[in-house]
Amino acid sequence: MEPNGAAAELRPREITQESVAAALRNDKGSDARLVSFAVQECTKKGDNYACFVTSVQVRFRVGAEERATSYVAKLNPRRADEGLNEMVSQIFSREGTVFTEVIPAMNQILARIGCPPIAVAKCFFCSLEKAKEVLILEDLRPRGFKMWDRRRGIDAAHARLVLKEIGRFHAASLLLESELPGKDILRTYSLADHFMSSDAAKKTLGGMVSAQLEGTAHILEKTPKYERVSQWLHETKDESMDMFIDMLDPANYKPPFFVLNHGDCWNNNLLFRYDDSDSPVQVMLVDLQVVRKVSPALDLNYFLYSSFNGPVRQQNLEEFLKVYHDAFCHVMSTGGFGQPFSIDQLRAEFRGKMLFGCLSGMMLIPIVLSEDEDVIDFDVKSDEDMEKFMKDRQKVLLDMSQREDGLLKSRLFDMLDEMIEFGIIS
Repeated sequence: MEPNGAAAELRPREITQESVAAALRNDKGSDARLVSFAVQECTKKGDNYACFVTSVQVRFRVGAEERATSYVAKLNPRRADEGLNEMVSQIFSREGTVFTEVIPAMNQILARIGCPPIAVAKCFFCSLEKAKEVLILEDLRPRGFKMWDRRRGIDAAHARLVLKEIGRFHAASLLLESELPGKDILRTYSLADHFMSSDAAKKTLGGMVSAQLEGTAHILEKTPKYERVSQWLHETKDESMDMFIDMLDPANYKPPFFVLNHGDCWNNNLLFRYDDSDSPVQVMLVDLQVVRKVSPALDLNYFLYSSFNGPVRQQNLEEFLKVYHDAFCHVMSTGGFGQPFSIDQLRAEFRGKMLFGCLSGMMLIPIVLSEDEDVIDFDVKSDEDMEKFMKDRQKVLLDMSQREDGLLKSRLFDMLDEMIEFGIIS
């Protein structure tokens, strides 16, 4: 019962006979017997940053009949940087808890009130031993789910599916919290600690974010109309991580705008299923590593300013907010609760959190539009490595801004125009 062929050489040590057999039993039942398994690559460069993702092809037997199935495994990549390693261990622990405890508890409540479950993959195995973390999850590809081309930008049809699901996720977290002892979802599930709470992680990520913002500032400084934005970025880059962490602190929020967020809702973390006419009919939320309790406007800003071409967002924003609000309120009312906030209050909250959208957009838009040669290498081992990373990253951004497709500048300019209009950048 060892992996077969060339894939055996690729097998990470965390994917063991015991872990695959346990996932198989949890998926197919106690009668399922593992025959063999093989590890195969299932993602391409730029699809994943915080973890290593691979697929596990499984042969198993139920009685005399041999069958096949597949899983997706997420592993700790064991980065060279101490801060990143500490952060990844924290987020793996968080994701494991969300998959094995929080989502099942939400889904029990949703089933009781006649609502569909939260749209995420099933988790069949979870081990959170530090530096050896592994999650073995349902492989959604056989059900027809696939990633949208991130460089194209989410369109309105895909966006509606995502916003409905995020609304349901947020509302389900409130229904769950209402039934918990002490009515505190963070303490009950040990989700209160911030994934960037360590000084080492903050230093490493802060350097990366600063490089991204400074590279954007260099792009803008020679562009008419955006000189003041460039100046703002130069002034803001060194404190941007503190600003970002402050906006992620649950202590800064209170009801009614205080729900469990997905936390990393951008087009790399979404899978879609399509009908025969190639129209999207279902979404699955992927990567629950940075789930946190903050304002729902953070998820909305993060999604809308990371994953869209400007015209789609601008022309549909009111509808998008209503789609989210309707889905959120439907779950709340079905669960026996009133409407916590109106659409007007949601709009005001969204605009009040646009700085989060702005910083998220400047960090993520270049990643969204990256070609293979642009993808970030997170293996920063020293201050010298960080200095080189910052210079290399700024060069990559400048090169991207000069490409004939004009995608990077177009996305940035559309977002920045909105930030200027609403006074986020003055």
